[in-house]
Amino acid sequence: MSGTNAGISLDCPTTLANECWKVPGYRYVSYDNSASTPCGVSAVNGATSTVCDRPNVRVTSWIINGKNVIADPTTDGWDACGVPFLSDLAATLNTWYPFAGRWTVALSDTCAYHVRSRALPPTGTKYGVLTAVDVDTGENITLTPADTVVLDTFYRRITEIDCSGQTTTRWVDNDGATVPAPDPAQLVECTVQVTPDARVTPTQRVRPRIARLSGTNGTANLEDFGSDVQSITLTVLAGAVRVRAVGTGATSSSGPTAYTDDVTVPAGVTLTWAVDGDSYDLALDGSLIFTGTAAGADFLVHWTEHVYTDTD
Repeated sequence: MSGTNAGISLDCPTTLANECWKVPGYRYVSYDNSASTPCGVSAVNGATSTVCDRPNVRVTSWIINGKNVIADPTTDGWDACGVPFLSDLAATLNTWYPFAGRWTVALSDTCAYHVRSRALPPTGTKYGVLTAVDVDTGENITLTPADTVVLDTFYRRITEIDCSGQTTTRWVDNDGATVPAPDPAQLVECTVQVTPDARVTPTQRVRPRIARLSGTNGTANLEDFGSDVQSITLTVLAGAVRVRAVGTGATSSSGPTAYTDDVTVPAGVTLTWAVDGDSYDLALDGSLIFTGTAAGADFLVHWTEHVYTDTD
């Protein structure tokens, strides 16, 4: 066999590699008690309506993947409105499906306060309507969720060699149009299944608050402070202060509480109530009211509260 010592030449230009990459998407599921919002719809007896202050509800069903996950109706309590109500609702959701949603209170410009899941894959578990009956009024309550979905974004990285032996790389989108190279820190291969890289929970801060009261002035009910209170301290400087823990709220196994604690605290005494700070007990529950007993009363109330912001 005769011939020359020539190298093998490729047709040019030639594609050396055509790789599939993606920026993983994510999904949030949310429930809202503010009638009809982009974060969910609440209704009473089938009519769209804001739902607040339901201290004695029987949760009858929660549809997940087409099935009711609440085998037996359970008595619970969703007190006040705003953050206190939503905190109670989130506790209900976490009780009955604790390892998937990680439900928590979130704040957004679109929906204000609402209950939101952790970041979930763009497809998968389908959350449906939560149904309850107000034991005190007989009204039927439904909460229908909303999905915020960001799908996977697909790209192809194409490496080519031209007739002069020059190698180039370009990126194209799912429609084949050439695009700038995506951020490599966000990319994974298309075959890789990853946990969504969105914020797992809203950014949470703890804000200190303090108030000085005198005479027969007093504080609002703890549940009406407008935020989740982690701790609260009373310091009586002069006179005396009436402290009432009258109690509201409920658990998944009992109805509303009805405490009758009513104590007069003299000057020089400091009392503190607080949660343990773990991820399960985010806020104090129930009513707590401080009121001066006479004109000479002088006292400080200082507390810490969760501040919810949602920057996703």
